[in-house]
Amino acid sequence: MQVTVLLSFAAATLVELLGLQWVSGQISILNTISLIMLTFLVGVVVGRSWGKEYFEKMQWSLKSRTPPEGGVVNGAVMAIASLLLMTPGIVTDSIGLLILIPFTRGPFLKFAASLARGKVSRGEMYYFFKS
Repeated sequence: MQVTVLLSFAAATLVELLGLQWVSGQISILNTISLIMLTFLVGVVVGRSWGKEYFEKMQWSLKSRTPPEGGVVNGAVMAIASLLLMTPGIVTDSIGLLILIPFTRGPFLKFAASLARGKVSRGEMYYFFKS
């Protein structure tokens, strides 16, 4: 499993680097760096609004073995969007921006809710990792 995770991170890093190289060829290196900084700042702002509180509520609902409510799932998904926006890269920023747009957030909410329901039904007490 550790090798799979390592290979996944290596492949994702390669894809992000190739994406950044392509974008910098299209709009220049300075504009690419500016775009990365802008998405980082948007991620920080979103994270301060939707961050740790909603992850803790999600953990609490899993530990109490109750499916999370809609607001909690929305907050957790928005917190994930902030993390994706703070990560430099084209793919992560694109996914983060898709989550921020209310019209395109639905599939992400459904995925997060089904993931949480599955963890509750299996009795798992942690959404991501054991702390």
